[in-house]
Amino acid sequence: MKPILIKNSSSPNHSFSIEERISPHFSVPYHFHKEYELTAILKGQGSRFVGNNIRSFENTDMVLIGKNLPHHWHNDKDSDVPNDGVQAIILKFDSDFNGIRLFDLPENYQIRKLLDKAANGLRIYGDTFTKLVSLMQSLLTATGPDRISLLLKILHEIAVSEELEILSNDGYVPKTKDNESDRMNRVYEYIMTNYLGDISLAKAASVACMNEAAFCKYFKKRYTKTFIQVVNEIRISYACRELMKDDSNVTEVCYQSGFNTFSNFTKTFKKVTGTSPREYKTKLKKLGN
Repeated sequence: MKPILIKNSSSPNHSFSIEERISPHFSVPYHFHKEYELTAILKGQGSRFVGNNIRSFENTDMVLIGKNLPHHWHNDKDSDVPNDGVQAIILKFDSDFNGIRLFDLPENYQIRKLLDKAANGLRIYGDTFTKLVSLMQSLLTATGPDRISLLLKILHEIAVSEELEILSNDGYVPKTKDNESDRMNRVYEYIMTNYLGDISLAKAASVACMNEAAFCKYFKKRYTKTFIQVVNEIRISYACRELMKDDSNVTEVCYQSGFNTFSNFTKTFKKVTGTSPREYKTKLKKLGN
C-alpha cells in the first residue's frame, strides 16, 4: 500500500492547524505528511491504519502520528452510525514554528521525547483521552497566545500519561518517495472494496500490473507483512466490531468477515488478537454487565 503525500497549508495567521470534521465517511486516502498529527475520533467505526498496524476503531479513538508516518481511517460502509456519524478533531503541527524550534526548549524536553516516540504512532486511551478531547475542543475556538499554551498543555498531558500504546513496529520503514508508482494505491482500493468477499493474490497482482512473485516481494518489502496477512487483519478488525454487537453470532460473523471456514477464522482471530472469537465475545459480555 503506497501512501500519498499530502501537503498541508495553514492560515498565515496561525502556526498550526486544528479542525473538526463531520461527514458521512473518511475521504482522505492512505497518506503521509511532514507535520505531526493528533486525531480524535468522536463518532465513527471502521479500520485504522498507522504504519503497518491495522486495528479496528470506534468512538473514543485517538492517535498521535509522527511526521511522514503513513496513516488512514477507513469507516464501514454499512455502519449503523447516523449520516453525520464520522466526527473527528484533527490537530496538525510542525516541529518548526516559523523558524522557532519550540520543542527544543529545555522546559519541553518531555514533549520532545514524546514526539520521538510518535514516529511509530501512539494510541491514547482512558482518562487521558477524555482530558485531551476537552482541551482540543477549547483549542478549536482559541485565539492568540492561548492557542500556543493549549497546544503545549495537550502535548504535555500525553507526554506524562501512561495510557499510551505504541502502534507500528520498529521493523516498519515508511516508503514515502514521491516518484514511486501509484500501483499500491490501486491495490489498497482493491483490498478495501473486496475484503469481505472474494479477494485473491492473483487479482491484486494484476491490479498492480505485476506477476504474483514480484508482487509478493514488492508488497512485503513496503509493508513488512504479506498480502494475505494484511487482508486477514482487516477482516479480523471488522469481525471484532461485529462481535461487539449484543445480538451477534460468532459463526455468522465468521462468514460475514470473508472467511470460508470457521477453523481458519478462529486460528486467524487468535493470532491477531491473542484470544479466540468466543472468548472475545464472552469478555465483551462481562464488561457490559
